[in-house]
Amino acid sequence: MEVPPVELFHVESPSPLNPLGAKGAGEGGTIPVPAAIANAAEDALRPFGARINEMPVTPPRVVAAIAGRTGR
Repeated sequence: MEVPPVELFHVESPSPLNPLGAKGAGEGGTIPVPAAIANAAEDALRPFGARINEMPVTPPRVVAAIAGRTGR
């Protein structure tokens, strides 16, 4: 009762750049994910002075980063 009525509608605007008129949807949200994962791993490894410079963050890369075999 506290929420006013909501009216939804769609506005279509096909892309003139391809025969289907299709546009990308949602890809932009996936671009920063690998960097966020690498930053989280590097933050967790901060006590070891490890740097994460490559994706994917695999166990061998984590061990190498802890051992100091990655770029700084």
